[in-house]
Amino acid sequence: VERQGVDNQEVRKSAARVVRPLLGTTREEIRAWMEKKGFGWREDSTNALDEARRNKIRNRVFPVFAEINPSFVKTLGADMERFRQTDDIADDYYRQAAERIVKNAPQAAAGAILQISVAGLLELRHWRYVLWRALEDYGFSAETFDKLCTLLERYRTEPLGTVTLSGKVFESPAHILRAQRKNLLLFNRL
Repeated sequence: VERQGVDNQEVRKSAARVVRPLLGTTREEIRAWMEKKGFGWREDSTNALDEARRNKIRNRVFPVFAEINPSFVKTLGADMERFRQTDDIADDYYRQAAERIVKNAPQAAAGAILQISVAGLLELRHWRYVLWRALEDYGFSAETFDKLCTLLERYRTEPLGTVTLSGKVFESPAHILRAQRKNLLLFNRL
């Protein structure tokens, strides 16, 4: 698995583009088409059970939304396509930013597996997103990430020299992130 995208679905590295041509089509529409064409229809009996979360949503929530808005399924399909496009835009933004400010080993400082330029990071409009993407695979908790962002925001906005980054350490179960000079350096725990 490469990472999780904006839509929180696992994204795998692949040259193939996933196409879901029936995403905006209801089950009833598919069933009617199959019956009209003379194909048999078989329902997986587990789809009717609410044991899986996706089935609860499909069986309980979607019908309520469809009652409120009859075009709900089609609207949801269109929205999912827009979310995929948004995810592509975010990926492009991250890649372009990371090319300028993130260095991976062996280009990073001695011993570091990742080096992030603080000045370059804080020049970005969406620096929190870029930082999250750079660190997302290294196990930092949301609380630790928020503390890091709070420190960086103070460093960015408060008068020069009033907030010190050097020497600050942020830890995850397997990694240590150290602020040294003008960089954030990520190390494996020994």
